[in-house]
Formats: sequence, C-alpha cells, structure tokens
Amino acid sequence: MTSGRCASINAIAKQEKVSGSYVTRLIYLAFLDPGIVQRILKRDHPEELNAERLMRIGPLPTAWSEQRALLGISD
Repeated sequence: MTSGRCASINAIAKQEKVSGSYVTRLIYLAFLDPGIVQRILKRDHPEELNAERLMRIGPLPTAWSEQRALLGISD
C-alpha cells in the first residue's frame, strides 16, 4: 500500500487470492519487535511461539516490552 501499487487491504487480498483478514494479520507482523524476530531466526524463542500463534494474536501492542511480555520472551 505504501508503494501505491495497491490502494487497500482488499485490493492486496484480491491480487494475492487470500482474504482481507489474512492480509491484515500479516501486516500486524510488520510491527513485531526486531529483537523478537532475531530470537526467532536464532531459534531462541519459546517453543509455543510459532507462526500460527502470531497470526491468531491480532494487533500486537505497540510497545516492544509489552510484545515481549505477551509472547513470553524475556529480555
């Protein structure tokens, strides 16, 4: 959307042949704490923290410390 190639979430969903809610849930992940992303990449995260759980959570808190608490990741 920021590039201007698609005007809305529904336009992206239609183009990619997925639901608008799926696109929305993916967009939420763009705001995931970079430290959490690094821990996931290093496989240093709680076992129960997986893509399915992240997709179900919905909007993440904007504060990274609150994200870590919600997802069970200590500093």
